[in-house]
Amino acid sequence: MNGKPILLVEDHPDDEFLTLHTLKKNRIENVVVTREAKEALNYLVMAVNYGGHHESFMPGLILLDLRLPKMDGFEFLEAVRADERTRDIPVVILSSSQQQKDVDRCRNLGVKAYINKPLDSNKLAKAMHALNR
Repeated sequence: MNGKPILLVEDHPDDEFLTLHTLKKNRIENVVVTREAKEALNYLVMAVNYGGHHESFMPGLILLDLRLPKMDGFEFLEAVRADERTRDIPVVILSSSQQQKDVDRCRNLGVKAYINKPLDSNKLAKAMHALNR
């Protein structure tokens, strides 16, 4: 995963700032930010079609908010998992939802970690370390 960008899908500016700050503290600056799920899917399609699995395009990790406008995080995650070219990208959920049904649904969709907002930088760092990022 090292060398590959992280795809952050987050629509709230404050949460985006905190996440980017946490990543920067952990010396991770290769981050592509999208604010809508459809925009993130378009980025993945571009990465697959034009960059293939080249490290400079394909994300090594997706940090995903669940509550997004137009298309929610679950729909995005289902689309990512349905495509054989993107299904193995690790996903970490960053969500304000503490509902067990959301956690369970994400686990069934193969997420690697589920971190509640407000973001705990130690939890994010620990999850990323576990993913060898």
